[in-house]
Order: sequence, then C-alpha cells, then structure tokens
Amino acid sequence: MERILSLLSLIFKGGLIGIANIIPGVSGGTMAMVLGIYERMIRSLNCIGIGTVKKIMSFKITDIRRECQRIDVGFLFLIAVGAAMAIVTTSKLIVLLITEQHDPTYGFFCGLILLSILTPLKMMKQFHFYYLIPLLCATILTVGLTISMGGEKTLEKEKQKYKIEQLQKKLGGQDTDRQVGRSVGRLVYLFIVGAIAISAMILPGISGSFVMLLFGVYFEILLAINNRDFTLLITFAIGCGLGLLAFTRLLNFLLERYHDLTVSFLIGLMIGSLYGLWPFREFEVVSSQRIDFAHVLPRINTNLVITFVAFLFGCVIILIFDQFEKLNQRA
Repeated sequence: MERILSLLSLIFKGGLIGIANIIPGVSGGTMAMVLGIYERMIRSLNCIGIGTVKKIMSFKITDIRRECQRIDVGFLFLIAVGAAMAIVTTSKLIVLLITEQHDPTYGFFCGLILLSILTPLKMMKQFHFYYLIPLLCATILTVGLTISMGGEKTLEKEKQKYKIEQLQKKLGGQDTDRQVGRSVGRLVYLFIVGAIAISAMILPGISGSFVMLLFGVYFEILLAINNRDFTLLITFAIGCGLGLLAFTRLLNFLLERYHDLTVSFLIGLMIGSLYGLWPFREFEVVSSQRIDFAHVLPRINTNLVITFVAFLFGCVIILIFDQFEKLNQRA
C-alpha cells in the first residue's frame, strides 16, 4: 500500500510540474523545488549520456537494467507521465482559469511559492552572510526578466502577431511566416532558443514561456502546434532535449561543488518569481490572450477576498506536502 501511495505521489508531483509549465510566470523548476524533488531530478537527468545510448543499443537485458537503475528511470518516468497527463487534461482548464479567474489562480501560486522557500532553506548545510550576494543577484535577475516581458512592447508584439494570424486565415493558412520559419537560419535560431528555454524551465523562478516571449518565438511555436508544422516543432524539440541534458550537467556540477551557494542562488530565483506572480494587474485582451501591464494595488472587494483565500489554500497545500514527506521519511 505504501509503495502504491509513493508511486501515485510521484505521478501527482509530475502533474503539478506539468501544470506549472503551462502557466506564464510559473517555472517547472520552482514546482520541483516546492515538492522537494529538484536535486533528485537533476541527478537523474545528469546520468543520461552517450553511455546510456550505447548500453541500450547493445540490447543486453542485464546492462539495460543496471543503466535504468543508475539513472533512476522509474522516478523520471513517473514524473514525465504525471506531467504529460496534466498538460493534456488540464491545459484548457488552466487557460480558462487564467482568463476568467486570473487573480485567484496567481494568488494560489503565490502562496505555494512563498511558503515553499522554506524547502530549499532546509537543503542548505550551513548559511554564511556572503550567501546573500548570489541570492540578491538571482532575485534582481528574475525581476528584471519579468519587467522586460511586460508593458507596451509586449502588447505591440502580440498585436502584430494577431494581425499575421488573421492574414493567415484569409490566405487559407498559407502564410509567409511559415515559409520563412523553414529557412536554415530560422531553424537554427529556434534550436538555440529551445535549448535556452528548457534551461529556464528547470531553473526555479524563471518561466520558460517568458523566455520564449523574450526571444519572440512563443506565438510562433503555438501557431506551429496548431498548424502541425513538424519541421519547426522537431527542431525546437531537439534543441530542448540537448539543452536539457547539457544544462542539468552544469547544475549537477554546481550542486556537488558549491551546494549551498547554488541553493542560495535558486532561492533568489524563487523570491524574484513572486514579482511576476503578483495577481493584481492592469491588462488588455488581444487574440483571446490576456496581456498584463503594471502591477496595481488591489481594491477591497470580493475578488480580493477570493484571491486571499486562494493564497491561503496554496500555503496549506505546502504544509500538507511537508507533513506527507515527514511521514514518508519516518516510514
């Protein structure tokens, strides 16, 4: 029974990571930190390499089984299954919540992340005053990236993309952007952005969707998905895969050599992400997408009460997970 609960727990955690990657401003890496599986995930991904491919291609059951145990394939598989199931089953619901119930949704994630900062603090073996330097640098970096994505520039970009989309519909789906997208230069650019974006997704506090917006490919990838443009999607996916393997090696190296400094940097990323998750914003809707502007102070009304309740619910979820992990450790 305990084994089954443990497996279901990993699938559920993978689901939360998948949901986090759907929501702009929320990082899958942040959610992994919240759930206490971040370091294990990085270590497992770091074990995947050329040697893994060679052992799989040898078709020797014993070697493959040992390699799977070394990588912790069962753990990665359950996380991936949970994430995939959540993305497929809840993507429409999440989009609806962001559109119709934006403030409570972001209030909930604010509660999750704010209280979960205690999790990486517990991971630190000791704390020195100079650890505040990487923490502050990471906080400033995250806030700076968030600010660079907001405001009038983002709105104008989205309006231009919307005009292109409307023109595409008039032309029967044959748009020049898609043809340009298949040029070698554009494919190389998408490959590089994919590698950078996936690296951002596994960093707590930095949203991969924000990075894609920053490089101007977010809307292009969405169109490619809708139009089933496999040339663009495969190129982007290969960049994501290689970027993931390369970046996890760097993170694993830093966690092994400079554990507490690295964790303090990750805490700074989580703190900085709270700026991007502030629920109350001025906004405008373009092509059924909400474009947020400056942060505003909340008005005292029903929406504020609902958002605060959602915030508290996020905090309670973390407390429940914390107690659940303590019970697992005792068992």
